[in-house]
Amino acid sequence: MDKPLLVHKHENLMYGVCVLISITLVIYLLLSIIGALILFIVGLVSFFSHAISMSHIQVNGVRLKVNQFPELYNRVEEISSKMELSKLPEVYIVESGGLLNAFATKVFSFLGKNIVVLYSDFVDICLKSNGNEIDYVIAHELAHIKRNHIRKFFFIFPALWIPFIGTSYSRMAEYTCDRMAAYYTEKPEDAIKGLLVLAAGRRLYKGVNLKEYLEQYNDKKGLFVTLMELLSTHPPIPKRIQEIENLMYGKPSVSLINRKKQTFAILFLVFFLLPIIVGGVAFAGFMAMEHFNTFDDFLFEYTPLMEATGDGDTERVIELIHAGEDPNEMNEFGESPLFIAVMHEDIEIIKILLENGADPNIQDPEGWAPLMSAVYTENIEVSTILLEAGADPLIMDDYGMTAIDYAKEIGNNDFIRLTNSFISD
Repeated sequence: MDKPLLVHKHENLMYGVCVLISITLVIYLLLSIIGALILFIVGLVSFFSHAISMSHIQVNGVRLKVNQFPELYNRVEEISSKMELSKLPEVYIVESGGLLNAFATKVFSFLGKNIVVLYSDFVDICLKSNGNEIDYVIAHELAHIKRNHIRKFFFIFPALWIPFIGTSYSRMAEYTCDRMAAYYTEKPEDAIKGLLVLAAGRRLYKGVNLKEYLEQYNDKKGLFVTLMELLSTHPPIPKRIQEIENLMYGKPSVSLINRKKQTFAILFLVFFLLPIIVGGVAFAGFMAMEHFNTFDDFLFEYTPLMEATGDGDTERVIELIHAGEDPNEMNEFGESPLFIAVMHEDIEIIKILLENGADPNIQDPEGWAPLMSAVYTENIEVSTILLEAGADPLIMDDYGMTAIDYAKEIGNNDFIRLTNSFISD
């Protein structure tokens, strides 16, 4: 037969999307020290865990050679030649504890040699069946090597963190390998049997009614079925069988339903509607907490005078002071109304507080004074008002620093000149 287009029509497109997303994520992470550190640690852990697992396989697995399972080795050689692979990969059989699978990988990620791993139970089933199911399994894994999927996955690793994106590319790659395996082995019926082994197991796969099995896919139409597909790295087995039938026979034995509407609905929900809902609920919750003074009650424990000062409510500040509120009362964080007014650079309220008994030299538990806060706001007018009210620029905090020391530290020369004039006076 003429060689058809074996690469799935969406594989290259999805790879391009994943590359763009990965580049964007890497650049974003590298913009911050923490992001770069996360990227480095994740990469390092992934590298070493992969290298160790590959070393375990190479030491404990049985490698196919001319004198080690020669018949199976010859099959690998023959299929590799048909697929025009430049170099024969190392192929290992490993005990799998009943698991039925195989995979292709590289030692040291994208830098090392190619390896194909065949699980022993899968090989045992295929060899005992007197069929060529094992040829499909081998060809499928060799197709991953021919298409450089292992190396490509290394470059798009960041995109795998985005829901549905990385898994979508992975499914397209699996379709491609199924198509290539069926084409190069020239036995689509054995390829389908190889997939049925994964579906029904070693004893029952030969008895599966293929038509009934494929119709079973059409019976399940719920949204969660579609969600499962979108989150899976491998397509559902019925769809993989359909892909092989379309390629080799020109049409499927059973037409499987299309889930595009459900897919669009899920993507719309996850990437558009859900962020809006979450953002809206978070904003509404924030506004509600602010309205009911939840932040003040549970985080800051402000007195009414502190709240009025923070809100810049001059009339309320005067009213509370006349009602007997203490302008020097501190909360558990060492804040007083004067501290709050200085940080808000509220000139009018600062004057009101000082005129009504606020201590310009009040210190929090660590010795921090209002004048020190004025240094960092770099507001000369506030500093002048405090100094005129008796604030001492030479008061030390628990670290032995004065307001002048902090001004020198940040280069606030205007404050230094101002304090010098007060000290000299």
